[in-house]
Amino acid sequence: MREPDRPAPRTSSVSLVIALAAGVVCALAFMVLCLPGRLLYSLESHALDSRFHFRDSLPAPSDLAIIAIDEKSLRDPDLGRWEWDRRWHARLIDQIARDKPAAIGFDVIFSEPQRGGGGDDQALLAATARAGSVIYAAHVGQPGPAEPAGLDRLAIQPGLVSRQDRAPLLPALTPPLASLAAVAAGVGVIAGRPDEDSTVRRAFFLVAAGRRGRFFATLPLALAARASHWDPAQMRFNLAREAVLAPGRTIPLDETGCAAINYLGPAGTVPQYSFADVVKGKLPAGTFTDKVALVGLTAPGLGDYYPTPVGDMFGVEIQAQTVANLRQGLFLRPADLATGLALAILLGLLAAGLAVGLRPLVGLAGVVLVVVLYAMLGMAQFRAQVVWPVLPPVATALVTFAGLAVWRLSTEEAGRRRLREQFGRYAPPQVVQRLDAGEMHERSAGTLRPVTALFADVRGFTAWSAQTPPHEVVAVLNEYFEAMTELAFDLEGTVDNIVGDEIFITFNVLEDQPDHPERAAHLALNMVRALEQLNQRWQAAGIMAEPLRIGIGLHSEEALVGNLGSQIRTQYTCLGQGINLASRLQSLNKELGTTILTSAETAARLGDEFRLRDWGEQAIRGHPVPVHVYEIQSGERETWQVEREGSAAAALPGGGNDHE
Repeated sequence: MREPDRPAPRTSSVSLVIALAAGVVCALAFMVLCLPGRLLYSLESHALDSRFHFRDSLPAPSDLAIIAIDEKSLRDPDLGRWEWDRRWHARLIDQIARDKPAAIGFDVIFSEPQRGGGGDDQALLAATARAGSVIYAAHVGQPGPAEPAGLDRLAIQPGLVSRQDRAPLLPALTPPLASLAAVAAGVGVIAGRPDEDSTVRRAFFLVAAGRRGRFFATLPLALAARASHWDPAQMRFNLAREAVLAPGRTIPLDETGCAAINYLGPAGTVPQYSFADVVKGKLPAGTFTDKVALVGLTAPGLGDYYPTPVGDMFGVEIQAQTVANLRQGLFLRPADLATGLALAILLGLLAAGLAVGLRPLVGLAGVVLVVVLYAMLGMAQFRAQVVWPVLPPVATALVTFAGLAVWRLSTEEAGRRRLREQFGRYAPPQVVQRLDAGEMHERSAGTLRPVTALFADVRGFTAWSAQTPPHEVVAVLNEYFEAMTELAFDLEGTVDNIVGDEIFITFNVLEDQPDHPERAAHLALNMVRALEQLNQRWQAAGIMAEPLRIGIGLHSEEALVGNLGSQIRTQYTCLGQGINLASRLQSLNKELGTTILTSAETAARLGDEFRLRDWGEQAIRGHPVPVHVYEIQSGERETWQVEREGSAAAALPGGGNDHE
């Protein structure tokens, strides 16, 4: 049965632990870098903005309308130049009030009396009182010697406000005319908090002016509360987590006390009507029934204009979309820090596993698939008003994979280089290539495998070398071992060691070779013939007078295989009693006058093609019991070899045919 090839478990576990740790570290780093005020916060904000472009616009609100002070109105000859007489605003209120709206809001400042007389102001006061549903705007002002009168009366009294330090503290608040505020249904502050890139993504609902503990509603909250009949006394604000405005209406807040606006669509999503058309009664009756009508500037040069995730938008449009979010509960709910970190760690761990568990290109495809799936799930969550972080998980996955892939490739290349250097000295090139390609793995130290060992020792070499110049001895040895190594590689044997004039060769070590005893026997016969050729050449060259002889021992038995040695030097080798026996059989050739001896275990697996002589049981020096020994005299068919151009066996006489 084939033994499964596997890498060393300790190395794999260490690599996996390093990879998983890298994923966690990347996740933590990117989460910190994407926090507000940090290096990548702006990129994370833009990444979240992109989701609006992949999502269809939400339905236009049917309970909301903008009365636009637009170019058409500014060009109307009856209205005249801006700023208009306030009688026109009074007429506007009367026109809208006939439809019984839910609320009328003015994103226009009336903090000072009308120039040129009070008649216009009186008309506006009267229309405001008749309507009973008008909310006027207060705005951020400059601190003065005295606080405007009646400011305390404009403050709202929520039932409970915790984390009050998160509410924006305005230096001063400029309310509308006191007489106007007295007859209005309410007052709301117009103030915004754009992000560092000037994009308006969030809205807040309470501001503190002058001192802590006194709160004023923003214009969108004042309008929504009026239209929806919310009681401020029942409201609960935790300015670091949520705002409970009424039963069933909870708004998620971030750590700065703001809510993420879920923009319904780009500019123009909220229905708009020209001020001139409304004030002249050109709209059908019922146009504003039960709606919030918000009056504001949209003419270029007059209106405030801000970038938003869905494009540039006038301030009144942002206010209107915020009102829609409040009334319909549409605000986005960003994932909390723990959830975002968990998602980043999850993608980091997945990327780490793919980086160490798969080939680079396959792993890259896996990471891309993970990122795409995360984006799809993120969009599904976005449509459900939940915002998953974008940059931390995606960047964690990509950076973790890229870093580990580079690390893995560099370490694997170093390992492959080590493998080629180590095994290239004693394994056939085709075997080293299979190891390098990952088609098989080197076995760890202590692997028990059936092995056929071959020991070959040159006879008469010591006497010859004693009377021969050293350089000739080295040249003969090199030529001899070169030839024997080539023959071993032809049969995919492993040259385990060379000591003096002895060579140790093994089979079935690096990869499975079911016919390893036959390979070893063929190699032994080929080595004898190769030495005969070398002797002829050496004698013809006058290098030696008498030919050298060889003694070979073979034995098949289980042995311990793997890298053995110290930290300074290791060698891939075999150990065991069977290895020692093969060496003893090689020495026994001297006593019996034979050339190739093998044990009965090996002989039993050679088959009829080999001619064997039975020498019976022989006492082996250093071996505890006698061993049944056979002599391999010849083979009756062409010597088997791995087909390889220029192989040493192919150069033998007769193309490698055995003969006696």
